[in-house]
Amino acid sequence: MIRKLEPKDIEVVNRYLKEFNYKVDETLNEFVNVLLYDDNGIKGVLVYSKIYDRLEIDYIIVNEDYRRLGIASKLLKYMEDENKDALNITLEVRESNIQAISFYKKNGFVIEAVRKNYYKDEDGLLMMKKLGE
Repeated sequence: MIRKLEPKDIEVVNRYLKEFNYKVDETLNEFVNVLLYDDNGIKGVLVYSKIYDRLEIDYIIVNEDYRRLGIASKLLKYMEDENKDALNITLEVRESNIQAISFYKKNGFVIEAVRKNYYKDEDGLLMMKKLGE
């Protein structure tokens, strides 16, 4: 089941986000959204921002024990379905993260640009999926 973040989820979600030095709390602003894949426990998290008619994925994280089961794709599809008015989705990914790049391409994203030293030690790829066309 996919659902939105509730206050009771914050501690678990922050464990997923810890490696990225990112935290969520009850004071999420109007632009930040958190979706959870909850099947008797949180198995996946998608954090994204909605700024007017554009979506920006910050993080998609799936518990290692549940990867390759379609959870990330389901989270992505749910986000798209909930934001039918969006024109596109963008994200940055490390150019060495071949697995993530492959996942995004499989889900309709294309590489739009290279952002030099985006991750300080590595270039980032700007990827985009156009919606509503």
